[in-house]
Amino acid sequence: MPKKTLGSIVVHTFPLPAKGFDPLTAPLKDLERHGFPPRPDHIKMPQAAAKWVNAFSRYSKFKHITPKFKLLPHHHGLNRRTQKGTVGDVNATSENWSGSVLFIGSGDSFKWISGSWTVPHAYPTTKSTTIASVWLGIDGDGSPDVMQAGTDTLADGTIWPWFEWFPAYPVGIDNFPVSPGDVIYLLLCATSSTTAWMSIGNLTSMQYTNLSFSAPDGTTLVGNCAEAVVERPGIPSVVLPRYGEVFFDDTTAWTANGLGFDIGLGTAMFMLADDGVTTISTPTFEGDTDSFKVAYTGP
Repeated sequence: MPKKTLGSIVVHTFPLPAKGFDPLTAPLKDLERHGFPPRPDHIKMPQAAAKWVNAFSRYSKFKHITPKFKLLPHHHGLNRRTQKGTVGDVNATSENWSGSVLFIGSGDSFKWISGSWTVPHAYPTTKSTTIASVWLGIDGDGSPDVMQAGTDTLADGTIWPWFEWFPAYPVGIDNFPVSPGDVIYLLLCATSSTTAWMSIGNLTSMQYTNLSFSAPDGTTLVGNCAEAVVERPGIPSVVLPRYGEVFFDDTTAWTANGLGFDIGLGTAMFMLADDGVTTISTPTFEGDTDSFKVAYTGP
């Protein structure tokens, strides 16, 4: 399992499986060797097992690539709520996050998150750097770390798929092309308090890759919250572009005790502009608690 140090984290890649490899029938040792997560127990975790089967039953249709990496210069960050004491409220406002943040009570912690999103177009609102960052993650609101992965869309048309364990800088996947309108599916899990594994698939171009990475020294997973977020990273130097809408689908997080929760059940997070008044990014929740959209609503 080749490894590479990138900034303050260590990244591992896996050998590509032979043609015809089937994750649904492969023995556990082969799943581990090629970087696939073990199948959840269908009795103890039936919802997670069903999602695992649904995700990897499509594997034969994908082109599996070995990822190449590039450190990204901007930083994602912790949720910067505009009002203290709003944890657990139905709605809250933030300087940099919009979407849904779901909390778990004491005695349990989040370990897995999965779901999909549409990659937005982005159009500049000013001459400043504009980035719409879309991601799924664990921690970051009431905890000092975030284990996360997503896509960054810049107003110049550049799109980066990336992963990060904050406070380390994000790492871009340099050979995983993504275009506006593509649908991305992510499965991200903590394999320990300091290591993570992820698989990411482009459901539009039918490309897939997987990898594992470490937390930076001194950082461990708390697992107090899980989220699906549109972010403007690195504020105030980065401005949110006009990104239209991002649709999150099938977004669910699982806990150490084997419980699954839809992310749409969390606190709705509205992003405010620098004036602290104007709402520039708004989540909308409908009937399905695992699906919702986040839309640009600024000037």
